[in-house]
Amino acid sequence: MVWKKSLDLLFPPRCAVCDGLLTSEEKGLCHNCKRLLSFVREPRCYRCGKTVEDPETEYCGDCRKRKHSFEKGFPLLHYVPPVSDAMAAMKYRGRAEYASFYGEQLAIQFGREWSSLRIGGIIPVPVHKKRLRERGYNQAELIAEAVSRETGIPLETECLIRGESTKAQKKLSREERFINLRSAFQPGRKPPPRVVLLVDDIYTTGATADACTEVLLGAGAERVYLTTVCC
Repeated sequence: MVWKKSLDLLFPPRCAVCDGLLTSEEKGLCHNCKRLLSFVREPRCYRCGKTVEDPETEYCGDCRKRKHSFEKGFPLLHYVPPVSDAMAAMKYRGRAEYASFYGEQLAIQFGREWSSLRIGGIIPVPVHKKRLRERGYNQAELIAEAVSRETGIPLETECLIRGESTKAQKKLSREERFINLRSAFQPGRKPPPRVVLLVDDIYTTGATADACTEVLLGAGAERVYLTTVCC
């Protein structure tokens, strides 16, 4: 399309990892960064989806220590450079356009399995209004939009809200993270679907996912699954 070519001339497509300019043969990632991606592979933890070393092990160490509220996690990549740098750029340095690529990759990797789970709606982890004003966008919502677009599962943004502006999770210990988020989320104006896919950018301890899941279950959801770009 003419308008697409014109847009590419004004805003040349860039690699969603290194931010370098892409050639006409490259889509989303440059050839070099494609080789650097570290995908989460089997064997996976039955709960959070992280890689476990022993195929006979059902749950990772974290999930053995703490029972999570969500049914199952679907993380795509390990949170290591250069992807961890790209996540920081997307979240803090205005590279919102990366979200489409990562959402599309989540759908490619897990879309068939999600279809079998009969998911009724995709819900992004919300951010507080203050942070949304500062950043200009919610990266989890942008990722969720791409997942919805690729899978055809409806995007639901009115089922869950963030009622409190909490401390940044990365500065807190494991236990402090759970305490910090205990009352951060609230039901939205719309009841959630029976089966939900919760979307976020990064999974660490599961504190955010659990806090959101407990609110959604209390508001009428029966099962909540989780997908994240990184873990």
